[in-house]
Amino acid sequence: MAGSARWWDIRPAQGNQAKTYTCPICHRLFLAMVPNTLLSPEGDRQRRRHAHTECVTRERRAGRLLTESEWKRANRPPRSARRSWWRRLIGA
Repeated sequence: MAGSARWWDIRPAQGNQAKTYTCPICHRLFLAMVPNTLLSPEGDRQRRRHAHTECVTRERRAGRLLTESEWKRANRPPRSARRSWWRRLIGA
């Protein structure tokens, strides 16, 4: 699952309906009434999935579920390759 998106929107969730969800990480069932985590690949709410909070924590510690800001930080050019804002402003 983690390889299917560059970054994830991650937020806590808990329902009040007696539904069951399948965790996309461990593939086990859990009740919606149990506190869980809502994952949206690259912010796409249409593809959101509910997952165990423990599974999400484990994947984040392993570096496999990055937030948008973490992904951007990891993929920006090295500091020496970036120009300062005032050099970009004056075209230097």
